[in-house]
Amino acid sequence: METLKSLVATLTTVLIFISAVELIAPKNKIKKYVSFVLGLILISVILNPIIKFISNGERSIQAGIESYTSVFSKNENRINSESDSDSSFESSGDNNNSRKSAFIKNFNKNCDSMLKNKFPNLTFKSNVDCDVDFVNINININKLRIGIKDKSIKKIETIKINDDKQEKNENLNNDYGDIITYVSSELKIPKEKIEVYRLDE
Repeated sequence: METLKSLVATLTTVLIFISAVELIAPKNKIKKYVSFVLGLILISVILNPIIKFISNGERSIQAGIESYTSVFSKNENRINSESDSDSSFESSGDNNNSRKSAFIKNFNKNCDSMLKNKFPNLTFKSNVDCDVDFVNINININKLRIGIKDKSIKKIETIKINDDKQEKNENLNNDYGDIITYVSSELKIPKEKIEVYRLDE
């Protein structure tokens, strides 16, 4: 606002000066040269604040870039220090256990969702037993147990009193072999490590 006020005051002063000089100047060949010089003075007065604004704008752009650079370097230092503190946390047992339990929970949920999309008439409950190495990003699945509840109506099976559990599991594995094959191919887990059991009603 102050710049605009000074520009208006300067322009008014110059215009009054130019008018006074043109009134006093004699009417001969020199008047053309005087008018030319006064025009140059007027142009320089008009361009002066524009040039100042552009040069100040360039300085403000440079200052803005420098401030962004300093903020970026501060954030980069903060991120580096946080990653250093995270790496120190990786060695602590509590953090690894919480990360492992979160991983197992997400794995089970994703496995259930994947199976539900493929077999919509069944309900699933997965339970994985695995070893996770977060430093080397390595997962070793020891056993994947998948509970299955069938929503469709089936024939009533005969009940055997002294039924062997191993035989029952083998029958379930035979009944739901397509599920075991699907999980094995999708998750790259050997079929021997996948066990299927029936969920209680």
